[in-house]
Amino acid sequence: MGLFLYWAFEGIDSRSLWNAIAGISTLWLVVLVLTTLMTIALRAWRWRVFMRPFASDVTLLDASVALAICYAANVVIPRSGEAVRALSLNWARGARISSVLATVVVERTLDMIGLVFLIGASLVILPGPIEAEYPWMATVTLWALVGCILLLAALVVVSRSGARAISVVERTLGPISARLSGIVCRLLETFVEGLASLNTPSAYIEIAVSSIFLNVGYLLIIYESFLAFGFEQPPHSLGAAAALVIMAISSLGFVIPTPGGAGTYHFFFGESLHALFGIPTASAMACATVVHAVATVTYLCIGGPAFFLQRARHSRRIKSENPTGKNAEDPASQVDSK
Repeated sequence: MGLFLYWAFEGIDSRSLWNAIAGISTLWLVVLVLTTLMTIALRAWRWRVFMRPFASDVTLLDASVALAICYAANVVIPRSGEAVRALSLNWARGARISSVLATVVVERTLDMIGLVFLIGASLVILPGPIEAEYPWMATVTLWALVGCILLLAALVVVSRSGARAISVVERTLGPISARLSGIVCRLLETFVEGLASLNTPSAYIEIAVSSIFLNVGYLLIIYESFLAFGFEQPPHSLGAAAALVIMAISSLGFVIPTPGGAGTYHFFFGESLHALFGIPTASAMACATVVHAVATVTYLCIGGPAFFLQRARHSRRIKSENPTGKNAEDPASQVDSK
């Protein structure tokens, strides 16, 4: 993170950076916050489609809060949020952690496929400058697309042949340890349960529509930042096409595991805005900083308190259900809960 922050802000005059940031009105900050909240709800909508076969009681609010907790946790420890959001739904609705994690794997795979298509669209919109600035991008995204499609196909196969896979594990581990076999098979069963949405063709339309709206929301955030900084006016005249290019390239910053995408997001956002569209470096980095800061502060303000509130409620519920302090759960359910 420190290295990317250094690369992103190297040589930029701090006064020019601050003047660019200070020029934004409070109204635009509010608009960016509201749009960020909208994207959380849209992602929660899509995520609920994946969880519907095994956790139909999870509401849009439950999923939205879990996602806010996820993003807040990622600011502290990169990638930890994926596990923490599963834990959040376990605390809130009793959803099986391994089943929820299976939906996270599918969701993130779809995110990567969507990112690849966005980069492909960017290469169509601005082929020459992007290839000159990022000569590796076309090759890397092509291989990423192949890998994501293969992973998604493998998940579909696992979801359809889960019973056979569990039977093989049971026959293999059973003679070694019946207890270990039971634990592994139970975890595998719940993971396959989380992939059940892949066996529901009717859910594909809802997943596609929610994914389109979600990416439109992200595109809107970038375009709103252009309006906030006046980039839509001459001589730059940046529009929706430029916003799509910046959205796609800056999203690469979240692929690299840094706390909350700090540093990497600033680097890809600011550098591409300057190199591809001629925005002054200080203004480009100011725009990247504001977009990232608004999202990060929003996630922390919602996700942080929600996590500790859920944790306290869960602890009180456990104590009320088991006042003696003895754990009556079977070993497999203990592992699943952990």
